[in-house]
Amino acid sequence: MKGNIFLLLLAYQLAMSLTARILVLSPLGPRSHLNSMMPMVETLAQKGHHLTVVTPHSVKTQAPNIRKIVVKELLEFVDVEWYDFKRFNILDNTMGIFHFFLTTMTSAYESFMANKEIQEIKHNKDYDIVIMDAIVNDFAYPLVDHLGKPFIFFDPGPGTPWNWAAKGASHEYASIPPLIGTFSSPMTFTQRMTNAVFTEALLVVRKFYLLSTLDNLAKKDFPLARPIAEIEKRSEICFINLHPASSWPRSLPPTFVPVPAMHVRPIEPLPEDWQSFADGAENGLIIFTLGSNSRVSSMPPHIFQTFVRVFSRLPQRIVWKWEKDNLSKLPDNIKIVDWLPQQDLLGHKNTRLFIAHGGIMGIQEAIYHQVPILGLPLGRDQNALLLKASQEGYAVKLEWEDLTEDLLYKSIQRIVNEPSYKGNATRLSRLMNDQLVPSREVAAYWVEHVLRQGGTQHLRSIDMPFYQLYLLDVWLFLFASLSLVAFVTYKIAAMIVRRLAAPKLKTQ
Repeated sequence: MKGNIFLLLLAYQLAMSLTARILVLSPLGPRSHLNSMMPMVETLAQKGHHLTVVTPHSVKTQAPNIRKIVVKELLEFVDVEWYDFKRFNILDNTMGIFHFFLTTMTSAYESFMANKEIQEIKHNKDYDIVIMDAIVNDFAYPLVDHLGKPFIFFDPGPGTPWNWAAKGASHEYASIPPLIGTFSSPMTFTQRMTNAVFTEALLVVRKFYLLSTLDNLAKKDFPLARPIAEIEKRSEICFINLHPASSWPRSLPPTFVPVPAMHVRPIEPLPEDWQSFADGAENGLIIFTLGSNSRVSSMPPHIFQTFVRVFSRLPQRIVWKWEKDNLSKLPDNIKIVDWLPQQDLLGHKNTRLFIAHGGIMGIQEAIYHQVPILGLPLGRDQNALLLKASQEGYAVKLEWEDLTEDLLYKSIQRIVNEPSYKGNATRLSRLMNDQLVPSREVAAYWVEHVLRQGGTQHLRSIDMPFYQLYLLDVWLFLFASLSLVAFVTYKIAAMIVRRLAAPKLKTQ
């Protein structure tokens, strides 16, 4: 009996030694970031690890070993109105990033550090590893550095310029369009130049002006903290939501691990009222939502009426996400809701079209469930993602400024009635589903790999200056050498010609 108890205690101690305390930081990330990360979090919890998730949003999980710290005071910085139907170019987006750093992120830092539970994390340092939302959470890096544990980036998109730069990866300016621009691929000379110049300028200003502002702000709480630009280079690996079905493919160093479309899943049964509405859509179902980060109810009245008039002409049923209960009588084929089970509706057999803003998670869900897209980008990376979708042939991209009743109606008819859009969505769905291991398992494996190995020093390439990385010194040397050889050859040839010509001149 005593021997059995001893073995049980030994097994318990062994199990505890194999589990880790993991801190997941997304204090300023929008809900889409949290939704993207949660499959990995839940997979790690199933493996016995204990996780603490810091977010401004409610966390929908019942796992007992997932602790939730909801920093509600940061929600006001996340839930912003930027839904102004403006065509965003690379300059607009770059200036938007600057404004965000100088206003929102500095204010968010103060609220973040004033939170009692964040202060407990700071003082206790009771974690083995940190997973960091790599977008718009730069102000939390000093806390990560203070904890003194290995940390991992989680980029819910296909990679940001500063993450590529931090890990010494190639930006591939010639072939990969900027995420914050309106370019497709291949790019023209002007577009390639704009891509390189604007991105490099953004990186310089971010490092020496924007990050230094946060560094100075953090000194009162973390007097020994290193500069953020140095901290971000120390991440062990970076998870990225990169898949050739939804983003342009690119070469990756070993410290970048693709975990694409981790949130997509097979459909689940719909609630009874939803099921009845979807099943009754004999001519097809259209889903219309603009994501979780902007209020579609702030839509200008003339554009709202354009949609109503077009939808009233359609034989399909429409599920329209609208946050306010202030609408007058609408056509019977429109169902207005403030929330919808998006993936389960996209996967319904009657769904024919997804009208969306072009966020990467919605695009991947549409691909997975084989639904074509009518895209109306609101800004940020959505233009680039929808351009890729259009190039793949399963989407049509429109601009809010150009939207008319005739254009909207014809675009919907084109997508619904031309088989190529559905066919291309199906083709890419097969590609997305053709994976050796589910992305959530890949992410969990690499987190445990970092824990087992104490880091990823064995995967890191040598950090080198820009001119060495791109062989600018080599090309300059070769150009100078070839120029010198050409010059010497020319001089020798000229001297030989003069000498050969000299006797003829004397004889004459």
